Amino acid sequence: MNVGCDIVMISRVKDALAHTPGFPNFLSEHERTQFEALKGQRQAEWLAGRFAAKEAIVKAMHGVRELHICDIEIRSDDSGAPVCTLPGIRLSIAHEREYAVAFALYIG
Repeated sequence: MNVGCDIVMISRVKDALAHTPGFPNFLSEHERTQFEALKGQRQAEWLAGRFAAKEAIVKAMHGVRELHICDIEIRSDDSGAPVCTLPGIRLSIAHEREYAVAFALYIG
C-alpha cells in the first residue's frame, strides 16, 4: 500500500490558464470535455483539483510503476466522487479557499 498527496494553489492555475498557451496539456479527451463545460473560478478550481490528484497518484505509484500525469485519467462516479481509471487507486480531492488538495492510495 502506498500513499501520495499533493496541494495546488488555485490562483497559480488561474494565472497559468490566462498566460500559458496550450495549458492545460495534461487532460484526457474526457477530462477536457468536463473542463470546457465549466466557467470562471470553477474551471480553475476543478483543474487545480485534477492536477493535484494526478500528482498524488504519481507519488502513490512511486516504486510500483512509472507514470506521467498524462497517463492518468480521472472520472466521476454516480455521486460525483473522483475515480481514477487505473486499477488499485483510491482517490480524494478537496478544495478550501485558495487551495486544492488530493490524496491517492494505491492498494496493490
